[in-house]
Amino acid sequence: MTVYPTTEDVRSVSDEELMAQVARRDVQSFNIIFTRYYKQIFNFIRKSIYDHRTAEDITQEVFLRVFRSAGRFDPERKFSSWIYKIAFNEIKRYFAKASAKKTSSINEPLDPTTGSAERGDMIEYQGPGPEMSAESEKKTRQIRVLIETLPEKQRTVMILKVYQELTFEEISQILDCPLSTVLSRMRYAVKKLQKAI
Repeated sequence: MTVYPTTEDVRSVSDEELMAQVARRDVQSFNIIFTRYYKQIFNFIRKSIYDHRTAEDITQEVFLRVFRSAGRFDPERKFSSWIYKIAFNEIKRYFAKASAKKTSSINEPLDPTTGSAERGDMIEYQGPGPEMSAESEKKTRQIRVLIETLPEKQRTVMILKVYQELTFEEISQILDCPLSTVLSRMRYAVKKLQKAI
């Protein structure tokens, strides 16, 4: 088992080196990967799935798959792209199961008996603090709601680019499609948002 004596040493170890250790079932290395990536993977999933608890469950499943599949990770590839691809596939799997049960509108009340709290109201807002003007805050919230209405492929590119701040090349690897397709989806998404705004 690899031992990293100091915090500084841990920071200097690359994700790819850690994954080589995880492939040997080194739990300490896995814990470091988990700590580095949990928040951003959760936030990515949370932008696609409104329910906090469900997003947490799916995030846990992503890391379980990372641990189980560590031996198949190619150290020549970038780990961040690999884990986002796993997360993306888990989101797709969740929606495939959910669509077999029921399709929900973003404006559908969470409690149909009282008609209170639309799903759109539950979209997480992580913008600037109270100093932001009410008008600007309202516009930001409207954009978030509009992003939710984009077709799935365009919405995913938008979330990965805008919220996760990944490069188009990284997004191309995650979605396993040509860079030109990613750029095209982003272009269409931006046009639709501009039109709606």
